[in-house]
Amino acid sequence: MTDKTKKSEKKKPATSKKKEKAQQREIEKRNAVMLAFNKYYEEEWGSERWPVLLEALQKPVRHCMMINKYANIQELKAKLEPTLSDLTMLDFLRIPCYASKSHSRFPAPSKDSAGVTDYYILDAGSVLATEALDIQPEDHVLDICAAPGGKTLSILQRLDAKYGQLTSNEIASDRRRRLRQVIESYIPANIAAELSTVVGKDGI
Repeated sequence: MTDKTKKSEKKKPATSKKKEKAQQREIEKRNAVMLAFNKYYEEEWGSERWPVLLEALQKPVRHCMMINKYANIQELKAKLEPTLSDLTMLDFLRIPCYASKSHSRFPAPSKDSAGVTDYYILDAGSVLATEALDIQPEDHVLDICAAPGGKTLSILQRLDAKYGQLTSNEIASDRRRRLRQVIESYIPANIAAELSTVVGKDGI
């Protein structure tokens, strides 16, 4: 065995110990952060409720398809017919949303014969957030930091095209452009003109 090989072998344990120490510091840091995180929210929610909320937060995101009320329903039913047995309606939401029983991927959204996109795929929690607002058809709503548009569409599904009004604010120009594209894709132009306004105001 050469001297070079012996030196190389001697260095390996030192490198390994250094790496182990770094990993241990990272673990200790992570544990300290989680301890502070849990302490803070346990004080906010209580020692009984917080563990239940934490368990829910750690579960995988549940996506759903939010049906667009402006799309052609008959065409949508025909499109989804092969997958209907795998869909379950989320009955805790007032607007029609469906989840996959087997957690399979949904077919990609598409436009109907009138050029209106049939459904939007998003986290069910985003729809639930707008559900909690108890939005009424005639309400006037301000949506701040509105892009990319999932919650915006959820709000628009709840508003009456004649009496309701949604103002969506997004300061970032590229995100605002994406937001407009989503609204244009899902809401017929004549209805969007009366129901929806997109702005880019800075509230500071």
